Amino acid sequence: MKRRLSRTAIPVACVLAMIGTPVLTSGSVATADKRVPKPEAVLGWVPCADFKLATYEQIADYYRKLDKASDRMKLVEIGKTSEGRPQLMAIVSSEKNLKDENLERYRETSVRLSQGDTLSEKEARELAKNGKAVAWVDFGIHSTEVAGHQTAPQFAYDLVTSETPEARAIRDNVVTLLVPNVNPDGGTKVAEWYRKNLGGPYQDAGYPELYQKYAGHDNNRDWYMFNLQETQNVGRQLFHEWIPQVMHNVHQTAVFPARISIPPYEDPLNPNIHPQVVRGVNLVGDAMGQRLEREDKGGALARQSYDIWWNGGARTAPYYHNQIGILTETAHASATPRYYDPSTFPKTFADGTSTSEPSVFYPSPWKGGEWHLSQSCEYIKTASWAMLRVASDDREALLAGVAKMARDGAKNGATTTYVIPADQADFPTATKLVDKLRWNNIRVERATDSFAVGGRTYPAGSYLVREAQPYRAAVLDLLNPQKYPDRRLYPGGPLEPPYDITGYTLSFQMGVTVDKLDQKVRARTVDVDWPTVPKGVVAGAPKHAYALDPRVNDSATAVNALLAAGDKVSRSDGEVKTRTGTLPAGTFLVTPGSGTDTRVTELATRLGLSIAAVDAKPKKATKLVAPRVGLYDGFNNYDEGWTRLILEQFGFGYEKLTNATVRAGDLRAKFDTIVLPDATYNSMRNGRAAGSLPPEYTGGMTDAGVANLKAFVEAGGTVVTLNRAAQLPIQAFDVPVRDVTQGVEETEYNIPGSVLNLNVDGSDPVGSGFGSSTSAFVADGPAFEVEEGAKGVSVAATWPESNLLKSGFLLGEDVIGGKAAVVTAKVGDGQVVMIGFKPQHRAQSHGTYRLLFNAMYLGGRR
Repeated sequence: MKRRLSRTAIPVACVLAMIGTPVLTSGSVATADKRVPKPEAVLGWVPCADFKLATYEQIADYYRKLDKASDRMKLVEIGKTSEGRPQLMAIVSSEKNLKDENLERYRETSVRLSQGDTLSEKEARELAKNGKAVAWVDFGIHSTEVAGHQTAPQFAYDLVTSETPEARAIRDNVVTLLVPNVNPDGGTKVAEWYRKNLGGPYQDAGYPELYQKYAGHDNNRDWYMFNLQETQNVGRQLFHEWIPQVMHNVHQTAVFPARISIPPYEDPLNPNIHPQVVRGVNLVGDAMGQRLEREDKGGALARQSYDIWWNGGARTAPYYHNQIGILTETAHASATPRYYDPSTFPKTFADGTSTSEPSVFYPSPWKGGEWHLSQSCEYIKTASWAMLRVASDDREALLAGVAKMARDGAKNGATTTYVIPADQADFPTATKLVDKLRWNNIRVERATDSFAVGGRTYPAGSYLVREAQPYRAAVLDLLNPQKYPDRRLYPGGPLEPPYDITGYTLSFQMGVTVDKLDQKVRARTVDVDWPTVPKGVVAGAPKHAYALDPRVNDSATAVNALLAAGDKVSRSDGEVKTRTGTLPAGTFLVTPGSGTDTRVTELATRLGLSIAAVDAKPKKATKLVAPRVGLYDGFNNYDEGWTRLILEQFGFGYEKLTNATVRAGDLRAKFDTIVLPDATYNSMRNGRAAGSLPPEYTGGMTDAGVANLKAFVEAGGTVVTLNRAAQLPIQAFDVPVRDVTQGVEETEYNIPGSVLNLNVDGSDPVGSGFGSSTSAFVADGPAFEVEEGAKGVSVAATWPESNLLKSGFLLGEDVIGGKAAVVTAKVGDGQVVMIGFKPQHRAQSHGTYRLLFNAMYLGGRR
């Protein structure tokens, strides 16, 4: 297995040097090489000009021309995007450093030091002395935050051509990795949208759909999961191939009216992160602030909104790899200039700090006035130059520091091992967890023989994760519960809102059993590079049917493929006896037919399934056909996008269901199951306000559409609601169910993204394949109470009376304890399944996917 690691802190001497050393303002270039094309010569305008946005194709074309014209840049393709575009990364350094043999040596040095838990301090310092710092700057992850990707051409040109002493030193001491757009597909979509509407009433209307194919703005929530193609492309460079010591993730949503948000960030601090990382973040932030002030760029704000708790963002995931991750957020995400009237500014920021008076972390308040995109771009360049200056001046300290953190990880985790048993029911999903750990460059081993620990014997094929490794922080964070502190805006007041979520333990979300053993386990193992699916097994030709385990997520993948091929499938109403044991209610039964044996064997091999043989017909089973699924898309709903990704991954056929289709009616003729992703009733019914966007993007399903949905259910259809979407049937379908969280003050009930314990009834069709309990990710979802004496209502899952919290933070256990979490209610000849949380949260919570799958299959029961 290839070993790899990361990052460091930076000496105070660097900051003092930066304060005292005069430099040219960011973007100024001394005696640039005239053979190198300027961006305007290729784009046709100066980057960041008013009313101009370049597409990704135009920016990529410029990068190619710059690469061809200069020996200070190497341009590489790091993969394809979700829509098939080539994703580029530029490597910028001195001509000497970019010679192939030198560049590879510097890359290997960066990786070796980051993975340097076995290096002595002397060996690490020698490598650091002869290495180059590796720094990262990426643009455009959020496509509507346009300044980033529009800055990319000019910043690359300046970095390649500038002949200031500072720029030469940076090229000599640093290998800079530039990603001109983390989301190329969205960059082009947003640019073309703006051009299309330029000069009209919708010139400044936001892009109305998801600008990343599946995640939209949520693409910055995928950085420990690596579901998206772009995340994989970038993550391979960040955490495997180069492992830079410092990185700058450029955004454009500054806390208003500040002009840029910079580090230091606010509390809370995740205790798993190495202190050197935090010191490094603070130091780079101070360097940015100093440089902005020297260049008369006021309005820089620190310690507001952005914390260092959650893992999973492009700048936060690096913390768990010992990397200094920097997020900046500049103001004014538009190519249209605007005047900002200071009399309309809020008096204070969220923490009560004045927006008009100088303070420690906002020493030069912005006073308002006209603002242009070019000013935002200049702020981004200044911040990026400041980070590169730190990397250059502290090259050796950065490189040696990551090795120190790697050694600390090995030392501090020496007595703990995590075992992922191979004998758990859904071992294919456990293997997917290992895949996620490897994407995070966490070292994993696979046992070649069985081994015994603490009275338990683990079978061969079980995985081991030793806490003693360079990225111990990532191991701790993904395989242990988070304990978010109780932080209130004021005593007795509401919870201080976290930047994102508070609990996200990946093993819990994925429903994978991971045994934490407080000892160093001795076992015969091999290192895992990338895990392979378990060995598929088909237990002979059956007399009656093949049996697929309902506890295994990928049984659904196989069933969907078999249904598409025309095979006959049913689900058992009770337990099923097979040749190899007993399977629970909800077992999938596949009747042998022409070609079935071949298809079953291929699916078992590809998906790692153990498929049993049933010789005697079960007492009762229900025929299953492929449900015709409609996935509601009310425009720009991240939850719809993640749901769509999961349906494609598991082979469910679906059709997008638009507001216009819902309003048109006759839904039962087209669909068996309709899924409503997380959204409020009002947002689904009313949609976007008229005049805010072109008419085809405004309005919702309307009352007529709601009535059509009800008619669909009454005619025998199945509606599945996720999280807040339950508001629709509760308010419009007269179901005998109420949401007990409605009207409860946030000082009494608050679940800001946490993992809770959930009790499941495996005998309920929606609970098929579950044991008595599991884990569920919850973010202020509803909890249900069924009216006394109500008929036609079943409960598949409930919240425990106590001890609900598993990871994160929970306020209001008494509000939802003992209440229903998943309810099915009959409406006419059909049914509504209300799931009071997101069972498919960001395509991470594999452990509750089956609730969604089972609910969807209800529409295919015959």
